[in-house]
Amino acid sequence: MQSILVATDFSDASLNAARYAAVLSRKTGAGLTLLHVFMLPTPVGEMPYVMVSAEEIQAEHEKQIAKLAADLEPIAGKKINTLVNIGMPADEIVYQTEELKTDLVVSGMQGTNSALDKFIGSTTAAIIRKSKVPVLVIPAGHSYESIHSITFATDFNDVMNEKSFHLLQDWLSANPDVLLQIVHIQQPGEDLSDSQANSKSGLQQRLQQVKHLFFHEKHDSVEDGLDQFLSTHPSQLLVMITHRHSWWHRLLNSSHTTEMAYRAEGPLLVLQNK
Repeated sequence: MQSILVATDFSDASLNAARYAAVLSRKTGAGLTLLHVFMLPTPVGEMPYVMVSAEEIQAEHEKQIAKLAADLEPIAGKKINTLVNIGMPADEIVYQTEELKTDLVVSGMQGTNSALDKFIGSTTAAIIRKSKVPVLVIPAGHSYESIHSITFATDFNDVMNEKSFHLLQDWLSANPDVLLQIVHIQQPGEDLSDSQANSKSGLQQRLQQVKHLFFHEKHDSVEDGLDQFLSTHPSQLLVMITHRHSWWHRLLNSSHTTEMAYRAEGPLLVLQNK
């Protein structure tokens, strides 16, 4: 891993994620860039509105992000780059991952129980959906912990691209004694299909040099099943793969990955099959 991009809106959740990323940057040697994206305020109805220029807003945000970088540099042990742009936050963040050749995006997540919030979607959820590179989601209030166990949740239909697989290998290589727990949540009475069994066998071949265990858990709900598994098999990192879905599919069906991003109590690494 060579490059980490941290999305920050200066909220408590994003500042916490930035601190986590600073520690990760130091441990991996990866470069670190802080990115803040803002939209210009617009008047609503007939309410009084004081016009502030884009230049003034830009300058103020650049001061904020420079201070944040200065605060984090002792933790990261290196110079931190900063970037402030105008735009739609999720779209600009995804665009910058390609421009900066980023290996990993780090973003904070403030959990919510609001159905409306989930329907509208947070910036982090939008980044997960749109990003072509892995996204590390840090829940509010969570600090960096040494990694002893990684849980990879899979339905054995997942296909992660090589960049994502190499990133997972980097995490495993940086923590040679880590245990990789591969868990599949199945509906009660369900068995693996032939294609799933073949996928599991292929994964075993790729992980020959890694200390790992396979688990098959029965539960009606993937999310509840994962919560139950993690309560008895503690892990410092949950890994899932996101799939590209149509807008109509997203409207009618919740994403297991996005649901876990909202409810996870620890870091969630989202790999891509795009």
